[in-house]
Amino acid sequence: MRYLALLLLLVGLAAHAQEETSGTTPSGVWYRIAVPAGWQAGGPLVLFQHGFNFSEADGPPSLGPLRDVMLSEGYAVAASAYAQRGWAVFTAIEDNRELVDVFTARFGAPGEIVPFGGSLGGLLALKIAEAPGFPPVSGVYSLCPAAAGSRLWDHAIDMRLAYDVVCEGSGRLPQGAEPLPWALDLDDIPSDLDDLGNQVEVLRALIPLNQCTGVNLPEPLRSSSMKRRLAQLMAVAGTDDESFFVTNMAYAIYALSDLVRAPDKLGGRNAMTTRGVTYTDPAIEAGIARIDADPLAALELRWRSDVRGAIGSAKVISLHTSNDQLVVPANQDVLRRRLPGSQLTSAIVAEQAPTHCGFTEVEGRAGWEALREWMRSERQPRTDDLQALCQTMQVAGVSGECRFDAAATVPALDSVIPPRPAAAAPDSRYSGLWFDPARAGEGIYLEILDAGRAHLYFYTYPGQGVPGEQAWLNAVGQVVDGGIVFDQVTRPVRTAAGGGFVHEPWGRIQISFDSCDRGHMRWQGPDGWGTGEVPLTRLSALEGLSCDSVGTSPPAQTSGAWFDPAFTGSGFLVQQLGNGRSWIGWFDAGTNGVQTWAENTIEPGVSPLVLYRRVGTRFGAGFDPQQLIPTPWADVALQISCGDTGSAQVQVRTGQPTPASQFDLIRLTRPAGLPGCTP
Repeated sequence: MRYLALLLLLVGLAAHAQEETSGTTPSGVWYRIAVPAGWQAGGPLVLFQHGFNFSEADGPPSLGPLRDVMLSEGYAVAASAYAQRGWAVFTAIEDNRELVDVFTARFGAPGEIVPFGGSLGGLLALKIAEAPGFPPVSGVYSLCPAAAGSRLWDHAIDMRLAYDVVCEGSGRLPQGAEPLPWALDLDDIPSDLDDLGNQVEVLRALIPLNQCTGVNLPEPLRSSSMKRRLAQLMAVAGTDDESFFVTNMAYAIYALSDLVRAPDKLGGRNAMTTRGVTYTDPAIEAGIARIDADPLAALELRWRSDVRGAIGSAKVISLHTSNDQLVVPANQDVLRRRLPGSQLTSAIVAEQAPTHCGFTEVEGRAGWEALREWMRSERQPRTDDLQALCQTMQVAGVSGECRFDAAATVPALDSVIPPRPAAAAPDSRYSGLWFDPARAGEGIYLEILDAGRAHLYFYTYPGQGVPGEQAWLNAVGQVVDGGIVFDQVTRPVRTAAGGGFVHEPWGRIQISFDSCDRGHMRWQGPDGWGTGEVPLTRLSALEGLSCDSVGTSPPAQTSGAWFDPAFTGSGFLVQQLGNGRSWIGWFDAGTNGVQTWAENTIEPGVSPLVLYRRVGTRFGAGFDPQQLIPTPWADVALQISCGDTGSAQVQVRTGQPTPASQFDLIRLTRPAGLPGCTP
C-alpha cells in the first residue's frame, strides 16, 4: 500500500504542457519537445525513443504513450525522429545529443535524463545510458527492447537464406547485386512499404512468399507442399503465428537489405555469417549458403547495436510480453547477462495471444512509477512488487489487466538464435606496432590498456589541403569482441608559436582482428582525408607479450607513452622489444597546424639514438611509399626506467623542426599485462 497516496494523486492530475514545440535540428532531423508548467533548468527530461520505422520521417515524432503522465509529474519530454529509417542505430545517439543541445538552448540544461522507449527504442534507451556526452542518466525504462542488437540480424540472415533452400523452384525472390545476391538493391525495396507489420502491404510486395508457402491463402487452398514449406520456415522464424511469420520475413528481406545496402548504414558490406553455424533442420543445414562476414562491418554493427553494460549508476526497468514473436523474450537474457543485477529489474508479463509490446495501460504505468520510486528511494522493485503496484493502480482507476509473472523464465538467446563462431576481444598481446606492408612508412602504435580501453597513435602524412609534411592522429578507444573502435580520433595541433594546443576532431577508426598478428583497419576522416580500409600486419610485440605468450609473465619494462607536462602535445612512445632492443617514437603538435613525428629502433650498444623523419607523400589513395625520404631528425639521449619518471635530451639536426631540447618525462600510459616496477 506504500504507493497508494502517490497513485491517487496521479490519477487526479491533468496533463498540461506549458509549451510544446517542434522543428528540425541543425542537421535536419525532426524533433518534438513538451515542457510542463514550472519546469526550470536542472529539472528532469525524458528522452523518448520511437521504435523501428521503415519510412523516412516527414514530421515531428510522437512523445510516446506516457507523455501526459510524465508531464503531469514534472518531466519535460523530448523525442527525435532520427536521421535514418529502419535500424537507426548508426545515427540515433548523435541525433539525441543534438536534441539535448536544442532543448538546452531553449529551456536550459536538464539535471538528469531518463531514456524511455520500446522495441528498437528500448535498445536505444539503453544505448543512451552507455553513451558519453549526455547529462546524468538516472534511470532507463526499456519496453520489449531489441537488446540482442546485432544478434537479431543473425536471425534475419538465417530466415532469408533458409527461404532460398526451402522455396527453391517455388517462389524465387528478386536478387541483389553480387557478391550479396540475398540483399535486394535499394531500388528494389518497394517505396510504399512503410510499415513492415502491415500484413496487406507486406503480402502485396512479397508475392513469392505466398507462392512458396500459401501463407495468404485459406487453409483448404494450400497444397501439402506449401504447408510443409510454411512449417519449415516458421520453425526457423521461431513463430507459431502466421501474421508474425510474415512480419519476420519482411524484416529478413526488406529491413536486412536496407541495413546492408544503405550508404548511411553498412554501405554494401556484409556483417553476418552462416559459416560454422549449426541448423537443426537437416535440409537447411545441408543446403544453406555459407557466407562470411566482412570483419569490419561485423565490428561496426556490434558497436552500434549491442548493449555492453557500461550504464554508470543508471537504474533500469525492462519489461517484455511472454509471447512476443518479433522481439522475443530471450532479449531479456542478454540484459540479465550484461547489466549488473543490482541495477536491472527485468520482468515478464504473461499473455495468451502473441503481441509485440502488448502491455496494458496499467502495466506500462506501473513499470514507470516503479522506476520513479526506485530512483528516489534506492529500493529496487521485484516482479511481484510490479504486480502489487499494478493492482493498486487498477483500484485507482487505471485501465487494463495486471499480468506480471514472477515465475516466468526467459530462454537463453543461443537457444533461439543459433550461435555464431565467437569473435574474441583483443587482449594485452595485441599491443605493438602494426602496418600495411603495401604502405610501408606509415603505421599505428597500439596499446591495449586496462578497463577495456586501447590507445592509438597513427603516424602518417597530411591529407589533401592540410599543411606540413607529416601528420599523426591520436585516440583512446573501446575494446569489444572482434576489435577496437576509436570513435573520437583527433589531430593534436598547436594553433601558432606559443599558441593554444587543441585536439582537432578528425573522425573514426575501427580495427578488426583475424588473429593476434593480422587484422584490418578502416577510417572515416574529414574532407581531405576521406574513408579507406587497409589490411594490417603486426610489426612488433612487447617483450613477453607476443601472440604465443599465453600464461607467461612479461618483465617490467619501459613500454608506454611518456611526456613532459611543460610541453603538452609532445612526447615519446616506447615499445620494449626484448634482447636489448626498443622502438622509440617521437610526436609533436608543432605550430600552425604543422605536426612532426620521428622514430627508430634502438639496437644494443648503439648510442646516441638517431630518430628519423619520413616525408614525401600524402595520406590516403595518393600514398606512395616510393616517394618517402628518411632524414635524420635528432640525436636523442633517453633516460627512463620501468618506473614513472625519466628525462630526454634532444639535439636536433640542422634544418629540422626544432622542439625543446630538455624534457622531464612522466609516464602517461602503461600497457595492460605489464607488471609494475619492484621498489
